[in-house]
Amino acid sequence: MFDNEEGYDPGANSDVFAVAVTALAWAEDEVVVGFDNDHLTLSYEQLRQLGDLFHAQARRRLAVVDERQTYQTDGYTSTTAYLKHRFRTTGGQAIRQVSEVRALQDMPHTRHLAEQGRLSSDQVRTLITAKQSAPDQFAVDEKELCDIAETLEWVADLRKATAYWQQVAASEPSYPTLGDQRNASHMYLSRTFENMVKLDGLFDRERGAQLMGAIRAATPAPIEGEPSTPSQRRAAALFDLVVSDGERPTTPTMVVHVDAATLTGDYPTLAEIGRDVLDKYTVDRLACDGDFRRIVFGPKSEIIHVGRQLRLVTKSMRHAIIARDRRCAFPGCDRPPQWCDAHHIIPWWGGGPTSTSNLILLCRHHHTLIHTGTFTLRGTGHQPTFYRANGQALGRSEFLDTG
Repeated sequence: MFDNEEGYDPGANSDVFAVAVTALAWAEDEVVVGFDNDHLTLSYEQLRQLGDLFHAQARRRLAVVDERQTYQTDGYTSTTAYLKHRFRTTGGQAIRQVSEVRALQDMPHTRHLAEQGRLSSDQVRTLITAKQSAPDQFAVDEKELCDIAETLEWVADLRKATAYWQQVAASEPSYPTLGDQRNASHMYLSRTFENMVKLDGLFDRERGAQLMGAIRAATPAPIEGEPSTPSQRRAAALFDLVVSDGERPTTPTMVVHVDAATLTGDYPTLAEIGRDVLDKYTVDRLACDGDFRRIVFGPKSEIIHVGRQLRLVTKSMRHAIIARDRRCAFPGCDRPPQWCDAHHIIPWWGGGPTSTSNLILLCRHHHTLIHTGTFTLRGTGHQPTFYRANGQALGRSEFLDTG
């Protein structure tokens, strides 16, 4: 990684630290506020990657400290006690660090990829958790699991993959059977003295996982300026699931008022939902995945035509694009389908078809950014490409070559 300049001996005890300190000194002198956005994000990502690389090397050394029991030199009773005092960390954090280095001694593929910077610290921890559930089977499958880890973009997807693996690999469950859990399930509803309703319950792992997944997916993101807590938003999500079909919040019917003299096939400029008048961008976004009714007025406000109400995206079509996209399709966004709208790549107003090739899942935030022109989208729902306002395509940054 570093040039072997004169005076640098890779075998010397402290050279790696000296090189790291020198590099950090250079970094301290950089005027970060003067970086352009591309340089800023790339340098941040490279430093994060370097942090994982240094973490991997620190784990190597801690493993030897633990094996040799060098902590006894200063009177510590264990490696955990040494870490707690010397690095001012909690007992739980110290125990986790020691457990990690001990587990990695029997994980050669994972350790090798981590030391090359090809696995992040969170990916390593996920694989360690998998190993602890079925050590013997993990020894057989480690290389395959590492290959999967390298191909997955999200740590959440790796956790899901290892969870499936654990179900197959674990020989005996360490928890009560599903039947026992189901027999112990219960739910109580009661009215309080303040005339509120209290809910308390316990669910088996199968129904509990479904309930947690549904509430988590239906819980709205916090809105700037709204003082709601996560628990308040979960309560609202549970109510929405009870009174709706459980797929997503109901979209409003849009009543768009268009003057006949300006009805030229372009986008209408006003929409009314209740008493609210919405701007063009909000109209565009809501029209992607809602009920739409057009009312055309004459010069004296007389109604000339009432367009038929349309469900622009059918339930089966939405299921299809959810199965394809799985989450918001904007690069770097992992918001679930329940938080997403079905966006027309070629606008419906402009003749774009309501078909899976012209539809893509976008969360409310990124959907708005597309309609306001902050970003643009071209291609199809199967092969979309997103662009910044300057025309530059979005993609992953190139990381350091550590090979």
